Amino acid sequence: MKVKSTETAVTIQPTENGSLAVTGLENLRDSRGEALPTKAKIYLCRCGGSSNKPFCDGSHKRNGFSGARESSASLDREKAYPGKQITVHDNRAICSHSERCVKELAAVFSKKTRPWVNPDGASPEEIVALVKRCPSGALSYSIEGTQQRDFTREPQITVSKNGPYNVTGGIVIQNEIQPPSSEHYSLCRCGASKNKPFCDGMHHTIGFRDEQI
Repeated sequence: MKVKSTETAVTIQPTENGSLAVTGLENLRDSRGEALPTKAKIYLCRCGGSSNKPFCDGSHKRNGFSGARESSASLDREKAYPGKQITVHDNRAICSHSERCVKELAAVFSKKTRPWVNPDGASPEEIVALVKRCPSGALSYSIEGTQQRDFTREPQITVSKNGPYNVTGGIVIQNEIQPPSSEHYSLCRCGASKNKPFCDGMHHTIGFRDEQI
């Protein structure tokens, strides 16, 4: 019987200047949605240098990787964009820049306009569906004054193509600074984020590539 996300015993522990130690995970997927091997405890690379991605091969010991968070900014930098039927909330501090919003619902999210969010550009149902696909937790929404940021899903880690680990299902991260959404968030695997252990989109800047995933 699968463990429900509200009762999950799955944990992620960012080790000091090393890998992500993941305990109890049953569902690890690659960018194509295919299952990857897992066991009671696995170690996922977050320095970007492993030859056995997504798994750690000890490269962090040789390439000088630091797991320290270089940014001192708060993770709570949320801005509200109120519309007639729905309010969209955007937290730039935790965005992983997957760009799903601007690519999949351009009528609402556009980098070419200011403000960049138009909550009346699509139906509330379309916006809610898009928010659920935001991997980092940067987007949430409110309807009739009630904000929704977390969803009911099974614990899963997805290794995105040339990008971060997308975590869903309420997996507990054993870290001093917690993500605004405890149910889903994105973790750096390129080694360059200034907001470790969370992704800040630096994989785009450094041209991180993982052709195997």
